[in-house]
Amino acid sequence: MTAPRPRRVWIPVVAAFVVGAIAYAGLYCFPPISIAYAHEFGISRTLAVTPWTVFLLVTGLSSPLLGRAYDVIADRWLLAAGMLLMVAGWGVAVLATDVGLLVIAYGILLAVGLELVFVGTTTAIARRYAGVTGLALGIAYAGPGAGVAIALPLVTPAIQSIGWREILAVFAVLSLAGLPFVWLMTTGPAILVPARRAHHPEGSASPHGASHARTGPAEPPGLHETSAPGAVGASREVAPAGDQGRSDTVRRTLRTGRFWILFVGAVAIGAMDEGVYQTFLPHAVRQGIPAAVAAQGLAAESIAYIAGQLAGGALSDRFGRRSVGIASLLVAGLGATAAFAGTSSTAALAIAGVILNGFGMGSTIALRSAAFSDVFGGPNFGSIFGVLAIAYPLGGILPIELGGISVDRLGTYWPVYWLVMLAVVVWAVALLVAGPRRHGLRARLHGSPAPPAVTG
Repeated sequence: MTAPRPRRVWIPVVAAFVVGAIAYAGLYCFPPISIAYAHEFGISRTLAVTPWTVFLLVTGLSSPLLGRAYDVIADRWLLAAGMLLMVAGWGVAVLATDVGLLVIAYGILLAVGLELVFVGTTTAIARRYAGVTGLALGIAYAGPGAGVAIALPLVTPAIQSIGWREILAVFAVLSLAGLPFVWLMTTGPAILVPARRAHHPEGSASPHGASHARTGPAEPPGLHETSAPGAVGASREVAPAGDQGRSDTVRRTLRTGRFWILFVGAVAIGAMDEGVYQTFLPHAVRQGIPAAVAAQGLAAESIAYIAGQLAGGALSDRFGRRSVGIASLLVAGLGATAAFAGTSSTAALAIAGVILNGFGMGSTIALRSAAFSDVFGGPNFGSIFGVLAIAYPLGGILPIELGGISVDRLGTYWPVYWLVMLAVVVWAVALLVAGPRRHGLRARLHGSPAPPAVTG
């Protein structure tokens, strides 16, 4: 007999959806707002994107410390601090008289605030929804897509009518309004959807670091790979000599090849995502597509993110991270190609492409975090994920700087497209080589026990 499931089990993940929508909506309106910054202060495109470059850099550098903080401090207080930092960041940006103050606003206050929200959402949801991590994170990560889908079509024309400072003030108020949802997001027991103890081959590590015999209860439905201690248990790598006990989990994980393969893959995801999203609007304008039409395309892409996150997370729970991940990459790459190829006479192709890319990237991002939870989950997941979180902004910086330099010097954004295609290949290789394994998944899904391990 199984214990009854707690009531209102989905309140935290729905609250996480709202928190993500509020936190990301303003920040990812940066493409049209950055054009307003350039006009306001009379600066080049390369300098106009500098606040975003510094934003990505600081989010990456701060993530290990913030991830560790989530292992030792209650997530409710850290998430609340993140929202308050975002309030302060938008306030400084409203008062900016030059690009230097924008760098402070984006690169310090908004960067640390958003990273607190991002790492906190990932760790809180992963800990509360063991067994359905892909679906739960897919719902939570759909929040940013919904927020941007609502905000971007409103912000682009509003810049001309009411001004960018007034728009940033609205974002500050919305960040303050997100605090009650932080409280709802962090309610409930540590794990709301408990996973049954996994079946472990002899000699493999259990979630508590103990060795189990070949026999035992079946694993929960869906993909849930042994994760602790870190990548060592998951990949069956031999732990480096000299490491003892749980206190060495993070250090042992960082010394495995599997961690660094997935880290490089996460860098590639940052380049893919930021390369298309931040570049599409200015590239489309240069291709003869009206800015309002391109902005509507980005809004539609954000909606496609939601569908992709939900579909990718749920399907990868059932069919595995690798197969669904490769399919998502194919969709994202095809969409990016169409988005860059569209011109004034084929604007529909560009819009369809950016929507397709949004679906593929939404699925990829949800699947990425679920895969990290599968492989590295456990009591030190916050610290490990904090180090992994460096990767996305490092990758995101590459296409942003490349795009600014190439358009200022060559008059084109096409070098960014080729960087995105290279990133697609890199993440595909990383996922195939180091992604989570599926041990007897199909048998478990049909209610039969996993086949016994072969002896001898």
